[in-house]
Amino acid sequence: MARRFSITVPLPAYARPRNEWRRRVHGAVLDVQTRRGVGYRENDQLEVRISLPLGDRPLDIHEIDERVKDVIDALEGRIAGPRSRRRIAPIVPSADQIRRIVLEKEPRRARRRALGELAISRFRARRRTVS
Repeated sequence: MARRFSITVPLPAYARPRNEWRRRVHGAVLDVQTRRGVGYRENDQLEVRISLPLGDRPLDIHEIDERVKDVIDALEGRIAGPRSRRRIAPIVPSADQIRRIVLEKEPRRARRRALGELAISRFRARRRTVS
């Protein structure tokens, strides 16, 4: 029987401090992961897809970069930042397993509570076509 790899999680609305938001992202992923019976091993290669709503006033590059970093740190259990020794149980044992990160822009939905959506799935190399 094949193992389940894929999960999709609504990202909680961003709120400061960022370490607490990372903890909320970690909790949301852990909840969905547990309900679906999904677990990742050290040799699994993964793709992470992050959808963020961008409205009339788009997030600037710095904000987008910081949200992606926060999500990856939360998956690794690094709640207090990459150099901190304070960690919680990692969902993904190592960021090196993440072979592809896809950031998607989605239209802002009215009254939406979530910041966006996070999907984790098995990495599949794409065939390159020669033209």
